[in-house]
Amino acid sequence: MLRHAATWSIGCLICVAFVGCQSVRPAAVLYRAQQRDELPPVTQAQFLPPPEDIKTGTPIPISLDTVLQLAQDQNGQVRIARMRVEDALTDKEWASKHWIPDLFVGIGAYRHDGGIQDFQGNLLRSHYGNAFGGLELSGKYDWKQVLVRRVEAERRVWQQKGELSRLNNETLLDASTTYIGLLAARSGIAVSLETEMRLKDLLDHTDRLAMVDPGVRIEVSNVERELMAQTVLTVKMREASKAATAKLAYLLGLNPCCEFIVADGKLVPIVLVDTKQPVHNLVDQALERGPGVREIEGLLRSVEAARNANYGLTHWMPAIEMNVSEGSFGAGPGGRIDWSNQFNAGIHMRWNLNEFYYSKLKRHQADANIQQVHISYQDLRAKLTLGVQEARDAIVSGQEQIGLAEKHIRFAEESYKLSEARLKENVKGRSSSEVLLALRTLGAARLEYLQAVRDYDKAQLRLFLLVGAAEDGRR
Repeated sequence: MLRHAATWSIGCLICVAFVGCQSVRPAAVLYRAQQRDELPPVTQAQFLPPPEDIKTGTPIPISLDTVLQLAQDQNGQVRIARMRVEDALTDKEWASKHWIPDLFVGIGAYRHDGGIQDFQGNLLRSHYGNAFGGLELSGKYDWKQVLVRRVEAERRVWQQKGELSRLNNETLLDASTTYIGLLAARSGIAVSLETEMRLKDLLDHTDRLAMVDPGVRIEVSNVERELMAQTVLTVKMREASKAATAKLAYLLGLNPCCEFIVADGKLVPIVLVDTKQPVHNLVDQALERGPGVREIEGLLRSVEAARNANYGLTHWMPAIEMNVSEGSFGAGPGGRIDWSNQFNAGIHMRWNLNEFYYSKLKRHQADANIQQVHISYQDLRAKLTLGVQEARDAIVSGQEQIGLAEKHIRFAEESYKLSEARLKENVKGRSSSEVLLALRTLGAARLEYLQAVRDYDKAQLRLFLLVGAAEDGRR
């Protein structure tokens, strides 16, 4: 009865690695508010693309709101998991009504020709037939079997809910981080193109200097080399952007060939969870509403209740069988049939003696399975605690890295402007290599900033889903 409990609980723990599986529109709304410095709209329909765009591959306006919504509604694996939950709920409803007896209407016929033995053992030769047509009501109520069916049906419901939670968590986090990666790639392309433009300006200026001073020709070669390397970097970033677009389309259940019109103008740091509060507050939220917690708690309650019920008074209850039939009965010798009404009723009460023999062994097995679920539950809580601490530390570190990257950009921008001014004003000691080095440092600083923001946003998303901030919106 409880043989699947430990197996499911292990699968339930997988969901911690991915976290979150619910309507996350409040988080995305906060993100949009930060992007545009204004209050976001309140109608969810404005976040979703028209259905015809989803089917035909028309360029789709997309934002973090859209990603989080479609990841739950359109992803194929999530939809299949949701259908399996509905199927399990149907089985549970059927199991709860299994006490209803079976009702049959029909006819039956019997014919005998040849030898038969009488009550004294003598062989007789006879020829007769009979027929019956009417209503038959039959049923069997085995208390233990009914309980097993109900527990198995409820266990399957919790198992499918856990699988849905795992897939939702995985898809939500994967889709949202892919979208953040897409924003980072497109922002990186913009940075790379701007660097290319500055390198071309530097190349033109260096060419003019080389016409006057042939010794500057080596500088021209250096700038051309750097420009080529920058062009290769731009191509790689475009490839990364296309790969992120294709993966995102798959995760959202959209046309693989569709194009996205990104509504969010640029990649910026988002704040979904207040990390200034004590870490134990975040841990408490995760242990109360985090992914997988309610599913495994429901499974634990189910198997414990089944164990207590099955080995209480129910264990001594007999199986009850009942059969009632009424209809027209025809019988007679040879080929003659005489008809009359017939009513039959029977009831049986049976105890399975093997149940008493194996009861101690089954009770021990049930206790062991429950203990496995308890251990898995404690392990889940430990993993949630670890995940919250890791995500929070990553956010705190990300804030520091973003601040340092911003300073790095300011210093690099100032250095580039000073070097460029020295070159154009023909200050003694100026060189194109000096400007080239400053430009290289500036580009690296800007890409470093994008990477820091990308990692910070991913940590925010992970923590947001870990603490179950949107759990109540889904259930």
